[in-house]
Amino acid sequence: MKKSLVAGSMLAAAVASVASAGFTGYSVQRTVTVAGNIQYQIFANWDTANLVFLNAFNFATQSGSMGARHQDTFTAEGETGTWQAGPAVLLADRAEDSWVTASGSASSSSWGSALDPGFANGGQIQNINNGAGWYDATPGTPNPISAGGTQGGYRILLAQIVRSGGVEDSLATFYLKHAYKVAGTTTALFSDGTFTIGIPAPGALALLGVAGLAGRRRR
Repeated sequence: MKKSLVAGSMLAAAVASVASAGFTGYSVQRTVTVAGNIQYQIFANWDTANLVFLNAFNFATQSGSMGARHQDTFTAEGETGTWQAGPAVLLADRAEDSWVTASGSASSSSWGSALDPGFANGGQIQNINNGAGWYDATPGTPNPISAGGTQGGYRILLAQIVRSGGVEDSLATFYLKHAYKVAGTTTALFSDGTFTIGIPAPGALALLGVAGLAGRRRR
């Protein structure tokens, strides 16, 4: 089985708004894969235990382009690849594939996720289309939000985006809303936020440094 080489630590993403207490924002983990692609894993984070994830929806691109690659063999509407993480991709190749999940897992036997009607495939296989969402396909088996991460102490993996072909670290920002609940209850709670993939160019980092220095001098 291929292993991935971690090339970066967790990259915190800005939160657009929080509609329910407990959600602390999205975070992005950047990894260089064995094949040399760049893998971004998107996590939703909370500071509260005993939560169950339900669905993600209202996805929207705010800036840039996702430019995702797919390793699976699923074919539809003249395109090869799917955002579902089922058996169309070998376990050994899953680190090189782009997919979404509502269970925090991408194994063919337990990923437990489905794409909602707003998730269009035609013309969108490299980019998740605006308005798309995905949800728990196994409601009889709750998808718990587990302990982990450093942004509140509890998190769940919602998507893996793999890029290659010269766009690996170009900046792109996306919005996503989601629903979850307290385990043992039936009331859905909602939160939303933004996350960014990519790394600013050295010139942009230098400009940020100059702006920060100027701000300190003015104070």
